Amino acid sequence: MADYQPDRWDELLREAALAGTGQPQRIAELCVEMLDVTGAGISLVSDTGTRGVICATNDVAMRIEEMQVTLGEGPCIDAVSAGGPVLVPDLDSRHDISPDRWPAFLAAVASAGVRAVFAFPLRIGVISLGAMDLYRDAPGPLGKDQLGAALLAAEAAGVALLSMQTGDEGGLSVDDEDWKGFQPHVHQATGMVMVQAGVTIEQAFLLLRARAFASSRPLSAVAADVVGRRLRFDSEDL
Repeated sequence: MADYQPDRWDELLREAALAGTGQPQRIAELCVEMLDVTGAGISLVSDTGTRGVICATNDVAMRIEEMQVTLGEGPCIDAVSAGGPVLVPDLDSRHDISPDRWPAFLAAVASAGVRAVFAFPLRIGVISLGAMDLYRDAPGPLGKDQLGAALLAAEAAGVALLSMQTGDEGGLSVDDEDWKGFQPHVHQATGMVMVQAGVTIEQAFLLLRARAFASSRPLSAVAADVVGRRLRFDSEDL
C-alpha cells in the first residue's frame, strides 16, 4: 500500500478522469492502492430500479457487488437508499451491525473472508447513481484521512458513471469545451438549469446528465422536459 497524500490523491483522481471507459475501474484500483483496503467495487443502482455491477478489483469484490445486486440487500443498497456512507469496521461485531439487518449478505461474505465493509453512495446533487464498496479481510475502521479520500473517490466515481452513458450525446464529458453541433435544446436546457439551481454551466450540464442516467432516459428527452417546463431543477438538487 502506498502512503496516502492528499495532494497526490487529488492528482491521481484527475488522471483517472482521463481513462475514458476505464474510469470506474481505475478509481476502484486507486482505493486499493492508497487506502489500506483489500478490494473495491462499483455498482449501478438507479432510481428506476436498474442494478448492475460496473467493476471490481478482484473476485471477492465482484462477489460482494453481485450478491448485493442479486439479493437487494447489503451496505451498497443501504448507502444508496440512505444517501450516506454505511461503515461496518467489523462484520462479526454485534455493536457494528445487527445479524438480521442483511441475513443473506452476511452469511455469504463470511464464507468469502470479508471482515469489514464500507459503502459510499455515488450521487450528483440529490440524484443517486449507484454505490462504491470497499472491503477488508481484517477488521478495522477507516482512518480520518482514508474516509475523506474515499468520499472524494466516490464523487469521482459518480462522474465516471456518467461517462459510460450511451447515445448520440452521452459520450460528451462535462469538461468538453467543444459543444459545436450539440443539440440546441440541450444547450438551452443546460442554461435553464444553471439559472434554476444557481450553479455554473459545467455543474448544470452534470446535473442534467445525472438525471438522464438515473432515470434511464436519453439526455435529449430530459432536456426537452426542462425546456418544456415539465422538469425543473433548483438549489435542493445540489
